[in-house]
Amino acid sequence: MFLMRLCCYLLAVGFSSSALADFGSAYKLFQDKNYEQAMPQLQVLAQLGHPQAQLLLAQCYEEGLGTEADLNKAYAWALTAKGLSQPGAAEKYVELRGKLESRRAGKQAFTEINGQYGALALKSNLYPTIHQVYRQPTVVKPLKQDKPDYPNHFPRSGIAAWSVVTYDINENGRVENAKVALSFPAGAIDKYALDAMKNWTFTPPRNSYGDAIRLDHQIHVFNLDKLVTASRKFERENNEYIAAIREAAEADSAANQYKFGLIAQAGLVKGQKALPWYLKAAINGYAPAQFTVAQCLLTGSLCDKDSNKAINWLTYAAADGDPQASYLLSHQLLDSDNIQFDPERAARYLESAAAKNYVPAIVEYASLLAMSDNPKLRNAERAIQLAEQGLEQDEDNPKLLSTIGIALIEQGKQERGEEMLEQAVAAAEARNWATENYRELLNDYRGQVQADTK
Repeated sequence: MFLMRLCCYLLAVGFSSSALADFGSAYKLFQDKNYEQAMPQLQVLAQLGHPQAQLLLAQCYEEGLGTEADLNKAYAWALTAKGLSQPGAAEKYVELRGKLESRRAGKQAFTEINGQYGALALKSNLYPTIHQVYRQPTVVKPLKQDKPDYPNHFPRSGIAAWSVVTYDINENGRVENAKVALSFPAGAIDKYALDAMKNWTFTPPRNSYGDAIRLDHQIHVFNLDKLVTASRKFERENNEYIAAIREAAEADSAANQYKFGLIAQAGLVKGQKALPWYLKAAINGYAPAQFTVAQCLLTGSLCDKDSNKAINWLTYAAADGDPQASYLLSHQLLDSDNIQFDPERAARYLESAAAKNYVPAIVEYASLLAMSDNPKLRNAERAIQLAEQGLEQDEDNPKLLSTIGIALIEQGKQERGEEMLEQAVAAAEARNWATENYRELLNDYRGQVQADTK
């Protein structure tokens, strides 16, 4: 029910990035009296459990700012914010209680809103249960992990620079989407780190069935502290830099809350857990943090595993069209073991991500269109078009080859379809992927034709 309400609301606000900005942006709009734009942003943030957004939302409903006045909703949001200990909420609640025409109607509104977005509901539906001890997520063995080729003068510089990089590991064990998330001094070693990662390889990741999978949003920290004896000047400036980020994070800057989470996870500060900072940033509406919290919920590295909470966070993270979040969300929605299994919703997210040329989404969407039992989704012609588009960027991808084969057979082109399925088996073998599924597809479609001809 939580996800259904969430999806309906996000559709209502149009999935626009302006409706999903962080609290700082929403608050500025409110201060500038641009209430029509501030209102939908505050609504989303209030639903995430941002107590100040909840209190401002109460004011919007009280005074009819950017929305129709509704004292019952104003009362309900003020009381919900009071439950989250927002300063000023208790006073606003008392004030609004005296203005209610019907205490019963006000209580009913509070019961509904608090039941969805109050402290207990958020803990049950959205917020992770944080581990006291770090648990290692799914691990793949590095096959080649070259160190950066730093210039010879670096050891004499006294600058023990560091760089935190996020990256994905694809089904072939190759690094994709490597990005510097944070570094100090900015840019000092970023190029060397990214150049080294271009050649990194890992044992191709597998799921419990032996199928090739992706591992998204991995984190690695490059640090010169073992190569360079840091000068006092560097140590002072580095400490000042980290302290400035923490100060901004404590002042409710979503971007800096996320950065400080990265610093904590990278072990660059002591005595700090990363997930509480990621969660603060996520509640503040920061999409990268929402994606990170979802990843934690899926892997169980920093918190208890909970795929339903992960889906809820990914729904927020994907709302501004981020292709990686959309792809990961679709994966969860296509899992038939998940209580929120919804192929049609998954298809919409995959279509959005594929339109942005995100290859993993192209692969998954093409497969869904070729093999879905749902007549609303099944589209062999479109599946072939997408698969051919994907092959331009990932030649001989077994999933894409098998998708084309199945779609061709669906179109009555049996011989050509079987040839493509045979190519998929050979391509899987060449990539050291498990071939059982590809062989089963080939045998199933051959057997289907043989059965039809008897």
